[in-house]
Amino acid sequence: MTAPLTLLPSVRIAVSSAVMAAGLAALLTSAGFPVTPEPEEDVLLVDDSWLADSEALADAPAVVALGSPDWAALLPELVAGGWAALPADATPAELLAGVLGAAAGLAVLPPDQVGVLENPDDADESELSDITLTPRELDVLNLLALGLSNKRAARDLGVSESTVKFHVASLYSKLGVQSRAGAVARGIGLGLVSV
Repeated sequence: MTAPLTLLPSVRIAVSSAVMAAGLAALLTSAGFPVTPEPEEDVLLVDDSWLADSEALADAPAVVALGSPDWAALLPELVAGGWAALPADATPAELLAGVLGAAAGLAVLPPDQVGVLENPDDADESELSDITLTPRELDVLNLLALGLSNKRAARDLGVSESTVKFHVASLYSKLGVQSRAGAVARGIGLGLVSV
């Protein structure tokens, strides 16, 4: 009989607290992750005790670090593969997402840490001048600033609602936002919309 195929990455837990290690092992095994004491893991799970010897992490295929926010700046320099920098009190869902993301080669941060590494307020002026909107996108942005719905904007512009949705999606992408309010705020900040 052949062994069952495991799709989840194996995890080696290397934290300083035996109680924390036991809790992490219980969480991971209950979710179906193979936990291994062997160094041939897919993901190495560490805590702040590794900060002093962080160079040793360079050989790990993927790392999930719990604790200090300093990990977010260190791991990209140390780990060739994916990594996650999570707080010590990360929720089980955050921890599982961190392990999966790191194993997939991604960088994973909790929502409150996103943007900490690169602050959009410090963006180079040349980056801002690279944003070029079409005349129709400018029309749609101005109608968004007036608070019009897609349906109303489509009627005012004499186009279909799907066309307006297309232009709104394009605006989100070009302006680096995820909402209508964000698009309007960014447009005002860039001088594309006057209020």
